[in-house]
Amino acid sequence: MREVAVLGVGMHPWGKFPGKSFVDLGVDATLRALKDAGVEWTDIQAVACGIWPWGGMPGQLAGHELAAVMGETGVPIINVSNACATAGSTFRAAHQMIALGVYDIALAVGLDMSPEGFFPAVGGTEDINDRDFLRWRMAGVSNPAFWALECRRRMEEYGTTETQLAKVKVKNSKAGAINPNARYRRKFSLEEVLLSPMVCDPLRLFEICATSDGAAAMVLCSMDIAKQRTSKPIRIAAATLGSSLFGDATTRIPFLSGRAQALAPKLSESAVAVKTAYEQAGLGPEDLDFVELPDNSSWHELVYSEIVGLCKPGEAERLLDEGVTELGGKIPVCPSGGVSSFGEAVAAQHLAMVCELVWQLRGESGARQVPNARVGLAQSYGAQGNSATIILTT
Repeated sequence: MREVAVLGVGMHPWGKFPGKSFVDLGVDATLRALKDAGVEWTDIQAVACGIWPWGGMPGQLAGHELAAVMGETGVPIINVSNACATAGSTFRAAHQMIALGVYDIALAVGLDMSPEGFFPAVGGTEDINDRDFLRWRMAGVSNPAFWALECRRRMEEYGTTETQLAKVKVKNSKAGAINPNARYRRKFSLEEVLLSPMVCDPLRLFEICATSDGAAAMVLCSMDIAKQRTSKPIRIAAATLGSSLFGDATTRIPFLSGRAQALAPKLSESAVAVKTAYEQAGLGPEDLDFVELPDNSSWHELVYSEIVGLCKPGEAERLLDEGVTELGGKIPVCPSGGVSSFGEAVAAQHLAMVCELVWQLRGESGARQVPNARVGLAQSYGAQGNSATIILTT
């Protein structure tokens, strides 16, 4: 397969924008990416777009809605849906188009305007066959609830403390405060986090991400084209997807199974994507200079630090306490400020992480800059064990 590069990236800042449409956000991000890449809309040969599931038919055809405003050029457009791994799946789709030699230049874009509060069911029915109804409405097991269950299990096994959970938010808020694209741009103190309301014991309000509106886009091209246009191309070393292994304790509840729980590996939902990415890149966790992880809750950052191989199981708290994962530390985690500083915009979130990778590798992250960054990893995961891993290098 051909080598593929990221030529340009663009992002509409995260937040809540009641006066805009999801297409408005996508157009803004796309125009920024095109400008950054130094190409025109008419140069794009194919588009991969993450869908907006709450937008009815226009949302399901988000890429076509975007093209209708940008100017329809007749190019192939695919609309991607893969839970919270949608954006990473979109990136991989565009990457493969070029790696396989089908196209030379493509656009990957995600645009999302999440509803207020928790995600509503989409097209479900309130009966025994609707898992959303059973899991969320009857059992009350929303995402924070089962995150809390897994977090409590970690506390029991490894001695994780509430103070350490709060430290994750404090650390990431420092980076988010200096990121102009973040929604929550202020530093949180340890006391503020520990005094925030308990949502699902042991997770507090400031330790769980919000939902947000946002859009991110990037122009991908063959390495040959990238070298003609820039002296510092950003190489896509790996772009992989994975799903859960048999026995994983994933979000496929409420079909609770004692057997599944007894056989459950230690949170291996992303293990396949991560392992495949390292193999594809010819790299290992020891080669990483920084990572963007899905800190949807403070618990997530701890466990995903271990899943991507920064440390052994149960050691993420030590890295946190010693400042290893802070900006200025040996291996900064979430130098963008993370999902906790952005709020999750599902169809765009992993692409936002990749934007951060590109800016860091170019040396364009300002006060958030990781010195001498050469290799970065961005990880996402979603319902049913969907996961995506992307590794970029200079």
